[in-house]
Amino acid sequence: MNTTPVSSTASPPLGSPERSEAIARIRSLLERADYSAAGIAGAGVDVGLGVRATDVPTLRRALAGGEPVASLVRLFVLGDDVPANDLERRIGRGVAALEAVRFVERRGEAIVPLLRLTPWRGFVVAHDADPAGELWPTHVAGPTPAGDTLADLTVRRPVATALDIGSGSGVLSLLAARHAMTVVATDLNPAAIAYTALNAELNGLANIETREGDLFEPVGPGRHDLIVSNPPFVIAPDTGHIFRHSSLPRDHISRAVVRGAAERLTEGGFAHVLCNWISAPGAPSAAVVDEWVAGTGCDALILIHGAEDPLAYAIRWNLRAQQLAPAAYPGTLDRWLAYFAAQGIESVTSGAIILRRRNGSNWRHTLEIKVEKRGPAGEQIEAVFRAQDYLATVGNDQEMLDARFAVDAPHRLDQALVSADGGYVIESATLVLQQGVGIPVAIDPDLIPVLLRFDGSQTVGEIVAEVAEGTGVHRGQLTARTLRLVRTLLEGGFAEPRSADDGPRAAADAGEPAGDPGADDRGISA
Repeated sequence: MNTTPVSSTASPPLGSPERSEAIARIRSLLERADYSAAGIAGAGVDVGLGVRATDVPTLRRALAGGEPVASLVRLFVLGDDVPANDLERRIGRGVAALEAVRFVERRGEAIVPLLRLTPWRGFVVAHDADPAGELWPTHVAGPTPAGDTLADLTVRRPVATALDIGSGSGVLSLLAARHAMTVVATDLNPAAIAYTALNAELNGLANIETREGDLFEPVGPGRHDLIVSNPPFVIAPDTGHIFRHSSLPRDHISRAVVRGAAERLTEGGFAHVLCNWISAPGAPSAAVVDEWVAGTGCDALILIHGAEDPLAYAIRWNLRAQQLAPAAYPGTLDRWLAYFAAQGIESVTSGAIILRRRNGSNWRHTLEIKVEKRGPAGEQIEAVFRAQDYLATVGNDQEMLDARFAVDAPHRLDQALVSADGGYVIESATLVLQQGVGIPVAIDPDLIPVLLRFDGSQTVGEIVAEVAEGTGVHRGQLTARTLRLVRTLLEGGFAEPRSADDGPRAAADAGEPAGDPGADDRGISA
């Protein structure tokens, strides 16, 4: 198994004409072969976030595409050797280009892959293979569920400078390079830095700079408009894998990245950190993070994915060990549990921390993710920040009753109907965004008429009066419940304040006259 891939001295140096020419030829080859998620799926293989060694035998039999994509899939997805004569006949001078930058090497009559290429979000990502055995300490993974999650949580807007701490193969840097003038990527692992630089070249991005070093050490105190980090946050007795384990004890790596990012944000800049932290017994899950972000000059949104006891956490992070060495697996669990006991760790919380630097009195807000995410959530995240800014300025209930709000992001209202007395009644209703963070909002059935009127055309007070008159509900009780609903919708990024001049945005955006807020106009489906 190759453990010294693209950084090998056998490759032409970065920036050399020979290397640039070879990379350009490979990029052209991949484009012409439609080496993309869709193109590979057309050849019978679902590449997902990359292929594990255990998947290869099945995928090998499913591969049924034409050439040259089938040969490229054999090499860079399945990791198979390909006869040199066959490959040269199918991709011509592409073989020499692949050899020149150490994507492959010739061994006798065969061409052997030295890395993997995984299509991801419009890019092609080079990374180490998933081996049949144990991962080596400097292993560099390609796209991962954790990186995919952080990519979806990141606020995307044009910025001058972005910083990727712990870049790995550079997937987050690639995304940032689409909307940042310059991106700086740091990693302690020299192999990761080599892959990040290669992936910038391979995808034709000249605005990514790589710097080898620990966390923020290579960049100093300079400030950035966007910071992303998927650090080695796993809390464990081990330090064997750079991509997963930090040399710092407990959850100190997560704290260091959060506070370091806060110090380096420009005014209005966002930082996004995926991390794990130790939850104190009897305390809220976010209490530790509240201490981390206090006094940083940043507002903080804490997204909680879940909390686990030591055994569940040890099992989750040792699934590979269980498969590779089942006889030693009980001892591995015992060692992890002994470490947690010695450290007094009773619960570990997984989540993401999103910071925004802002002068003034800063707020902290926690949301618990309860259902699977639904794609990019950057717009929802920004809506949550705007809503928290608004809520911090609201002095009393009357101000909110005089305000207008709209729920106009694409969403669903899922209703459960139960038969009763020859008809149906709504037993429960849940509001979820079609795209964004998985934060469902339970809607009391009798508040649905209120929800349907949140289009910016009426104040909250006017909505309450109208619904109370139409249903006979006690106005005072309906007012209190509606205000609670408004706050819940704001806190989850479902609703935003509107001025009287905005009007019902959903109808206006569709180029239609503003009428009754019916289900079709509002994007609500039962």
